[in-house]
Amino acid sequence: MSATSKSPFPLLQPASTFEADAITGNDWSAFCNLPTLHDHWTMKPWSPGQAGYYWYITFDDRRLRDLVAQCQATLAHDGIDPVPLDGLHLTLLNVGKVDKVSADQLSGVVTAVRASMAEVKPFDLSVGPLAGSRSAVRFSVTPWDALLDVHQRVREATAAYQPSSRLAQTSEFRPHLGVGYINRTQGAAPLIEDVAALRDLPAAEVRIDAIHLVELRRHGRQYRWDDRAVVALGG
Repeated sequence: MSATSKSPFPLLQPASTFEADAITGNDWSAFCNLPTLHDHWTMKPWSPGQAGYYWYITFDDRRLRDLVAQCQATLAHDGIDPVPLDGLHLTLLNVGKVDKVSADQLSGVVTAVRASMAEVKPFDLSVGPLAGSRSAVRFSVTPWDALLDVHQRVREATAAYQPSSRLAQTSEFRPHLGVGYINRTQGAAPLIEDVAALRDLPAAEVRIDAIHLVELRRHGRQYRWDDRAVVALGG
C-alpha cells in the first residue's frame, strides 16, 4: 500500500468541525480535485483469512438505507461494489489484527472504552450529501465535534492496552459513511459528474447511542463483521 493510500482523505481538515458547509465543502472539493480513482480492493490489500478488530458506529435506520439504496442504484454502472444495506458503518478506529490482540487485551480495551463512553451523551448526525475519496463513494457526515470526542476517548482507552499498535491519531480521523467501493482504476471525471447529480438528495438524520467493537473480515468484495461488544453512550 502506498503512502498516499495511507494518508487521510481529505488530507486537510475542514475549517470548522461543527459547521456543515465547511465539512461538506471540504469533502467535495477534495473529491473533485482527484484526476484518477483507484481499485479499492488493490489499494487496500487484505490477506486470505485475515480478520481485524475495529471500533464501528453501525446504522440500521430505514430512511438512511433508502437513501443509500437510491444512490447505489443510480451509480450501478460506475464500477462500484455497493456496501450491503445491512453493513452500513462509520469506522472509528482500527484496533489491530485478531491474531495480534490477546483475549485479555481485548477485554481490557472494552472495559476501558465502556467507562469512557459512560461520560458521552447520545448525539445526532446528519448523513449527506454524497461525495467520494480515492477509492470509494461515501457520504459526508456532520457535525464532527461529538465524533472527534468519541474517537479521542476510544483511542486513549485502546492505547492503554495496545501500546505497541499504530493507532490512528484523532487528527487523522475523517468521519464518513461509505456507499460503495470503486472496483477498477478509472478517470475521476465521469463518476464525479454522476455523484454531483445526487448531492441535492435530502440528508438522513440519525441518532448515535452506541459504538460497536467488531471482528471484521473481507468476503469477496464485501466487508462483513460480527459484534464482539456493544458499548452504549451515557452508560
